[in-house]
Amino acid sequence: MQLRYGVGAGGGKFHVPDYADDAIPEDGDIWRSRLSKYFHACCKASNDFAKAEEITQENRYVCIATSGGLNQQRTGIIDSVVAARILNATLVVPKLDKQSYWKDSSNFSQIFNVDWFISHLAEDVRIIKELPLKGGETWTPYNMRVPRKCNESCYLNRVLPNLLKRRLTKFHYRLSNRLETDLQKLRCKVNYHALKFTDPITQIGEKLAMRMRTMKKHYIALHLKFEPDMLAFSGCYYGGATGRHPRRSF
Repeated sequence: MQLRYGVGAGGGKFHVPDYADDAIPEDGDIWRSRLSKYFHACCKASNDFAKAEEITQENRYVCIATSGGLNQQRTGIIDSVVAARILNATLVVPKLDKQSYWKDSSNFSQIFNVDWFISHLAEDVRIIKELPLKGGETWTPYNMRVPRKCNESCYLNRVLPNLLKRRLTKFHYRLSNRLETDLQKLRCKVNYHALKFTDPITQIGEKLAMRMRTMKKHYIALHLKFEPDMLAFSGCYYGGATGRHPRRSF
């Protein structure tokens, strides 16, 4: 077997195994192949990534102001988990924006499995469904806007001082795409593992997929409003530029 080397987005070297004909079993399960040692989950944190119970500070809560369509709000939810981790704070389950673009009355727990979301991230970030009362009354958050592409030091220098003064901060998520490795892994963990649709939505999706499979072995799912600049702000690296592109769909 030969290995091909390259340079990743963070500057580190990576290698891709050159598969031999008999490297992967006929059923296509790479995890049972003799090359499985070269594959690992991208969301698995290093041993240096402390548990949430060790770093979460008492009376330090953050909320986020989601906006846009459901896809943009999902990105905001992902970034809010990472922001809470950076701030060593407890995250309040985000409330979805029902006014600007989406105009849907559904809340977080009607779209996503909220108990799975909380439990699956319990080792990384403490998450609660509702804020505890403060002196018998509801908390009033301090609202602030975070600079675009705010990284770890930006959150610690700009957001944390306000959080320490007021204990609860509500902010518009604006997290940099370039973070240290374990935080990037946490971002992937939220996106691909912690955000699961509720059972009714999952069942509808499975039913639609089964119908398409009965009509044809191969099919394509097309997003009619996917714009080139979406990749640039997705937190992943596909070679897209960060500048704005003319609005078009394909």
